[in-house]
Amino acid sequence: MKFSELKSKVEDLGYRVYVDNNATIIGTKDHGWILLIKNYQCGLMSYYDDATYLEPDSLLALQKLAYKYSRTPIDERADEPKFRVKMFPESTGYLGCYLYLDDESNDITIFGDEAGTLFTQSEYDKLQQKYPEWLPKFDKNDPHFEFVEDD
Repeated sequence: MKFSELKSKVEDLGYRVYVDNNATIIGTKDHGWILLIKNYQCGLMSYYDDATYLEPDSLLALQKLAYKYSRTPIDERADEPKFRVKMFPESTGYLGCYLYLDDESNDITIFGDEAGTLFTQSEYDKLQQKYPEWLPKFDKNDPHFEFVEDD
């Protein structure tokens, strides 16, 4: 399970997830700790006092999510970085021309602003294989690929 999946599912239940030093913490909105999952060892998690105040169904749902995340290999928990694909350098006069993938038609186009599609490497690799003559192969050092921070 990826961190973003854990976070989304926990938030859907009305709780929150945050990372503190060597642990991922599932807690209440007012910062109470319910479950703590160690980030350096698989299968290691702890319960905290605020867990005793939850409804049994809520606690069970959170425990299942925490267990699944704790059993995920550590190197598979991180989300893939996201990036935009810039098609022209600024020196050509085409400022901010980014690759855009239409979700419905799967057509690619170029937009002249930062409305370009955000890709993960695996998503982009599939697209690049479909259009190898038009799209550069992924290379994290290539200036075509502009990485963005997570929200």
